[in-house]
Formats: sequence, C-alpha cells, structure tokens
Amino acid sequence: MNHEDEAGTSRQAFPRARAAIAALAALLSAPGVAGAAGAPSPRTIELWPEGAPGARGRSAEDRPAVTTYLPSPEASTGAGILVIPGGGFTRRCEDHEGVLAAEWLRAHGVAAFLLRYRVVPIATVKDSLEDVHRGLRYLRAHAREWGVSPERLGAMGFSAGATLAAHLSLRPRPANPDAADPVERVPSGPRFVVLAYGDANQANPGVRGLAAQGLSPEEAAQMFAPTAAEIAVAPPAFLFCTAEDASHVRGMADLYARLTGAGRQAEAHFFAFGEHGVGFALGDPILGQWPSLLLSWMRTNGLLTDETRVALRGNVTLDGQPLPRGSVVLTPLAGPAAPAVIGYVFGSGEPPGEFAVPAERGPIPGRYRVEVRQDAVRWSSNARDPVLRKMQQKLRGSGSLEKADLEEWVAWARSRDFSPSIENQRVYARRRPADKDEIVVEIRPGGENRLALEVMSR
Repeated sequence: MNHEDEAGTSRQAFPRARAAIAALAALLSAPGVAGAAGAPSPRTIELWPEGAPGARGRSAEDRPAVTTYLPSPEASTGAGILVIPGGGFTRRCEDHEGVLAAEWLRAHGVAAFLLRYRVVPIATVKDSLEDVHRGLRYLRAHAREWGVSPERLGAMGFSAGATLAAHLSLRPRPANPDAADPVERVPSGPRFVVLAYGDANQANPGVRGLAAQGLSPEEAAQMFAPTAAEIAVAPPAFLFCTAEDASHVRGMADLYARLTGAGRQAEAHFFAFGEHGVGFALGDPILGQWPSLLLSWMRTNGLLTDETRVALRGNVTLDGQPLPRGSVVLTPLAGPAAPAVIGYVFGSGEPPGEFAVPAERGPIPGRYRVEVRQDAVRWSSNARDPVLRKMQQKLRGSGSLEKADLEEWVAWARSRDFSPSIENQRVYARRRPADKDEIVVEIRPGGENRLALEVMSR
C-alpha cells in the first residue's frame, strides 16, 4: 500500500482526534511544562524564520520546520536524528512515521527532530530537497544547544522520506565558510542514515513522476541512480523493508549490495511479511523488533557515545588449554550507550585460543563484565588443516589433483572425527564455578588492550 493511497475506515474520527491532539500539544508546549520523565516538551522551530526560498504562500505548509523531541539530560546519549516522514511527496505521514518514531527514539536517549518539509503541489520535490539539506544543517549548527554532538547526527526517512534521506547522505552539500547565514557555514551530510522501505532506487513510476517535480531530467535521474563515486563515500547505513513490499525491497536490496560491494558499512533487515508504510511497527511482535535492531546497530557503531574506541586482543585458556572454539562477550557496566563487544575464538586467522577486535568495533574505556562461551570441545579450523591446505595449493598451481593426492585426502578425511563434541554451549561467567564474583575487566584508553582470560570448568 503506497502512502498516497492510505486511508482508514475511521476517516470521520480524524478531525476530532486532531483537535484533541492539538489541544494536548498546546498544553504541553506551554512555558514551564515538561514532557514525560523530565524531558523537554516538543518545540517547533522554523528553518528559515524570514521565509523559505521559493515559498509561494504563508501557510504552515510553506514554512519548513523541525519539531524537537529531546530526551532528559540524564538519559541523553548525545546522538540526534532528523526524522523525515514519507507520504508519496504529496503529504507527510507525521503520526506513525513521525511522532511515534521520534518519541521512541527520545525514550531511548536519542534526540529526534521531526522535519516539516514542503510537498507537491504546494511546492516541488526540489523544494523538499532544499528543506532536507537545510534541516540537517540547522541541527548541526544548533546541536550543542540541545546537548547533541554535531558529529553524531543522522537522518532517518520512511518511503518518500527515505528517498530524500538517501539523497541527503549520498549528495551532501559542503559548508560555505563565507556565508552570511551561520547555518550555511556547516555541511549537510549526516554521519549515518536509516532508510525504511524506500531508497535512492524507488521503482514506483507514479512516485518517480512526482519526485521529478521541479527537477531537470538530470536531477530527476540522480534521485534514483546514485553513482559509483557517491556510493564509495556513503556514510554507514541501516536498511529496513519487507519482501511483501516488493516494489521497494528490490531497490533496497540493490542499494545494500552496492554499498557493501564498495566496502561501505551497511546493515539490512528484510522481513518476509509486512505492508508498505508500517513505520516503527510498534506492538508488532515481529516487525516491531526493527527499532531495537536499529538501536543495537547505533550502539555497535559507537554512535551513542563520544568516547574513543580501542583495539582489543587476548587469549583464552579453559582448564589450562587454549579454548578450542567459542567467543568472549564483553558487556559494558558503564551504561546502555557503551557498545557491547564480542571477540571470536576460531583458531583460523589467530593462533588457538586467541581473539582480536579492531578499534572500530572495540570497547570504549571503562569496566566490562566478561563471559567466555565454548562452542566445541574438539575443533580444528580448515585454515589449519595441513592436508586440505596442501590440496588447495596444488589446485591453485596445476588446477587438478593426481590420483595419489585424492587417495591421501580421502584417507585423511576418514581418519578424522567430525562427530559432535559438545552437548550444548557452555558459558563461563566466573573464573571458577565456585567463585562468587563474575569476571570484570577494566579497559584503558589509548592504544591496544590485551586480556589473558583463564577459566576452569570445575
């Protein structure tokens, strides 16, 4: 279902509901009235107080703005997101793709800024793009006033709003240090982008036609065809869609493939079922998981803290021997903003029992609770299999194996034990089972931290 087709059976109830919401909003926006849990009440700020460029009228729809949804200072992570609702470029779905998303974000410590951008036919999509770039610039110019880091500002768009967000991230505008307007002195590029069921490759012909409003043929083509050069410098991206939303998921899958193919950081979650336009799908036991996946992705990427991450290396011994195969899980004790970290012990690239985590995925300074997880008792990586490596070298050289080679390989494979070696994953949260205290480590700032973990099964 496209946004431009959305209509509920309770259409007659909308005016009454809107009136009630407006009255409540007026009460909450009164001076001195705070929002839930001590958070400031939403506040709407015009992006061009003296009038937007190209505006044809003086209604609210001619005056682009952002509405602030700020967490309490105690709960704030310092991250901020420009929320761009969809609506087929002819309306904005500011409820389920705006207010509900913004309130969820601020409840989790992320400042949200709901964008009121101009739509067709009041304006053109070219005006919408101007509003989006201005919105991110405005947030960056005023970020410190809201307790937000200018370097941790992202954009999140739904459907047509995702097309605008993709354009913002792939074609950011540079700062103009000589501009008279201080907002124009900062760049418009987001640090990260979140695209929900819509992207730079939307396939809906009707939407494409609307998106071309006010654009030259070249500009219209750019809306849906990012170049390799643009993909090569794209910021980290999080994508959400459903296979049922076929006209959008194809374009998003293509964009994901292009991003990862270019070595860019991207994560995608494509669910099997779900109509177009579900928003955050709050209350849906399946689709409603995607906001939490987004928050986990932000935490993993260090977007919820200003602390510098460090590289981590270590080794694990179990009962005095290198851990055959498993992982080391570090859970931060400093709070939910710090990233959780996992180091895998595979015995492939690293020596047996060793693990390594690069700085971009490493911990921040502070205390972490440690769990050692054992996945096998008997394990040997293919990378260290002497006969397999010998055969691979011969295949790379001559392209084929002799009869004697195959016989050697078969005999070796038959001599090995591939049967299960463990009844279930084993977890060691203490150095010894009888210990009272869990394993806790202190991560130091700067350089590389190294851990030597010794655990006993009995």
